[in-house]
Amino acid sequence: MKRQLTVILMALISFVLYGNNVSSNLTKDKINLEAETLLQEWVDTLLTLQYESKYPTLDGGIICPACARIHGRIGDFVLPLMYMADKTGDDKYLNAAKRLIKWMETVRQPDGSWMNDVNVSDWNGTTVFFAIALGEAVKYHGHLLDEATLDTWKKYLESSGEFILNNRFIYSRKREGMRNMNVNYSASATYALYLLGDIFEREDFKNKAKEIAFDLRQYFTKNDCFLFGEGPNITSETKNGCRPVDLLYNVEESLPNMAHYALLSGDKELEELIVKSMNTHLEFMLPDGAWDNSWGTRSFKWTYWGGRTSDGFMGGYGLMSTNHPEYMEAIYRNIKLLRNATHNGLLFGGLHYNDLNIQPCIHHTFGHSKALTSFLECKVGISNEVVTLPRDKEYGVKFFKDIRTWLVSEGQWRATVTGYDAEYKVKGTHPMGGVLSMLWHEKFGPIFASTTNKYKMIEAPNMQHVNRKYIVGGSPRLEFIKDGKIYSNLDDLDTDVIYTKSDNKHIFKIKTHLVTCEQESPSQGVTPVDITYIFDKENIIIEAESSIDGVNLVLPVIASKINKTFLHNNRWICNGNNSDLEINVLSGSLSLMPVDPDGRTFNPVPGFAMVPLKISFNRGSSKISVSINVCDNIK
Repeated sequence: MKRQLTVILMALISFVLYGNNVSSNLTKDKINLEAETLLQEWVDTLLTLQYESKYPTLDGGIICPACARIHGRIGDFVLPLMYMADKTGDDKYLNAAKRLIKWMETVRQPDGSWMNDVNVSDWNGTTVFFAIALGEAVKYHGHLLDEATLDTWKKYLESSGEFILNNRFIYSRKREGMRNMNVNYSASATYALYLLGDIFEREDFKNKAKEIAFDLRQYFTKNDCFLFGEGPNITSETKNGCRPVDLLYNVEESLPNMAHYALLSGDKELEELIVKSMNTHLEFMLPDGAWDNSWGTRSFKWTYWGGRTSDGFMGGYGLMSTNHPEYMEAIYRNIKLLRNATHNGLLFGGLHYNDLNIQPCIHHTFGHSKALTSFLECKVGISNEVVTLPRDKEYGVKFFKDIRTWLVSEGQWRATVTGYDAEYKVKGTHPMGGVLSMLWHEKFGPIFASTTNKYKMIEAPNMQHVNRKYIVGGSPRLEFIKDGKIYSNLDDLDTDVIYTKSDNKHIFKIKTHLVTCEQESPSQGVTPVDITYIFDKENIIIEAESSIDGVNLVLPVIASKINKTFLHNNRWICNGNNSDLEINVLSGSLSLMPVDPDGRTFNPVPGFAMVPLKISFNRGSSKISVSINVCDNIK
């Protein structure tokens, strides 16, 4: 009885401190029910899009309503289909799986690989992900198949394994004199090869998996244990000691697949390293279950709930959750967020896509249905203790040296300030110059969320075209436009970030410059500017200083189309559900930037509608000052 009272008291305290984000007495049955309900909705909806045709290049494929084509990676959907066939006994799922794999012959190559897309891209590195999905389908549910179908699927699988085995260009970490492929392929090859090695009793597959896994140990950063390699420069650190890291490719592909490999092969040393890395990455989950990838090298593939074309973290974190109940808590919260982004049975690419009548790409649904299935296959228990996530706690400031990024947790504010300077193959993909890349409030939700510095279809087959006039960057920034060129602090590689604490205030002083992504300065020469962020429990203050005429502070504020907004003199208000966001310009002149007819701009990454505010310097003044606070609804 005493223990029960203690648990109840802890739950009440957690609710008061953290609101609805904390799950009290979370059970495996409860989380499984959430996962299975959402999975069945996704699977049944995707089945309505499966094509019937007399032409084999169309029959069995699944049409994407956003992209108007069949995605080559749709074969990954075989695992959810086979899981549902086994669970329900309904032949419609089994027949759909058979037709789907028959369609996949459209993208199958003579060398055993599978193209990422049909006649759009010849990239075949994603063979590793299909091999995992098909391998797990055969391993766990192959008993449902007739002998001829099972033999065909196994033939496909073994030839895929041979392709992975023989293509060190893509999958090995030993690439002297070769292009450095992103690390998610090597990390995933460990599990794919070992899984297929088990199925086919191929020691060469297993030995190659062990070799790749051993080489991967040196790709964890020395201070924070981030897995790095999502970018071209893996041989040296940047000026600020950074390595190329992407949060979402790590948590939604690399770490989960390495976790599967470590447990399957019994590699205890790697297992410990993965858990340490998972803990670091979990620091970046917001209390509402969102992943904060506002700073990652491949954040152009970020959406608020996860990655656009990656699988999801649920299976890998679920596997490792026996001694980490916070992993299950993270999974539960993320599933709830995925539910909020699901409309008419499909997962949309952000929280505001549906509000703006933007169609859903099915890549999000079939990819994350695979992760949900992987989680449901896990045979792990769960404790009933009340747990919190790292970012639930009010801890002040944490600094992650290896990515030169600070997390702020003060009062009900959660924020990210980044001076991360590891670039991707394409410049301008993520903010660098001391940017406030994420601002979130317990009552209001996300306020700022950085996008690519300029939206472009870096991976066109894996990104979504949006037919809107104003696709505006989501990063708060200082901006100067001259002769059609935009100069800002977002791309500055020569930025100083100084953090101090004074009188319970967290102060970030940013000394940066206005440049293009190619590090070009305006015609008048090097253009230094200063930005200061001041955090306390009640307010956020942003100050900016510049001696150049024509510089503006741009604040793209997240605001759904249904949120009412008001502008009066130098005060802007956005009505939320339970509270209002208020922005007061204390020094400077506030105006609205151009928007589409619905009163919003939009950015597909990470999928928010915004109202872009522009604050200009007053004549004769070199300083701007802005106060941001969240208060009870203003009548």
